[in-house]
Amino acid sequence: MDLNQDIVNLIIGLSILVGALQCFFGYRIFKFILGLTGFLIGGVLAGAMGYSFAQEKAFALLAGLAGGFIGATLMVMLYYVGIFLIGALLGGFLGTVLYAVAESNPEPAVLLILAVITGVIALISQKLMIIVSTGFGGAWLVVIGIASLTTEIVDLSNFDQIFSSGGSYLYAIILCWLTLGIVGVIVQYRSEPKKKPQPSFAPNSEEAAGPYLH
Repeated sequence: MDLNQDIVNLIIGLSILVGALQCFFGYRIFKFILGLTGFLIGGVLAGAMGYSFAQEKAFALLAGLAGGFIGATLMVMLYYVGIFLIGALLGGFLGTVLYAVAESNPEPAVLLILAVITGVIALISQKLMIIVSTGFGGAWLVVIGIASLTTEIVDLSNFDQIFSSGGSYLYAIILCWLTLGIVGVIVQYRSEPKKKPQPSFAPNSEEAAGPYLH
């Protein structure tokens, strides 16, 4: 039994579970998603810096955990920054997918512009972008996680390979992602409680009391 592979499979399984929750309930658990995103960003950055500094995996792991908790705390506290980043991540990812479909190399400047545009849209139309970002972001975690567990064509340790290889499997992954993402967005909108319509005017006290006032 390969312990390392078992750990990887466990992480992938948890990612699929988190992705499903994010896809269908993202708006309701958005603060959790913000914290998780901050943890991942902070953990990866701090872990990479820790490893480059000490060249020790244990030190890099500790640095990654510390950076993750700091990133999660900051992301939740700085709510609007978190919303911007969630929208920006969606824009950058969509740009990467479009370049992959066109079978061309992504232009960093174009991806940056897309990220800024979608980040600003997220601040202007928060509910819409939160639902869209969590719906499609969660769908990607589910689809890519299942693909990595059930096939040998997806290597999560080489993210670029997923998009650079091309072929029918890439289109199948993108189609499954789009389908599940759309379903997730629809489910989130339909599960949101409907606001009760407010009356356009309040009846005057005498009219409300009727003849019993006199």
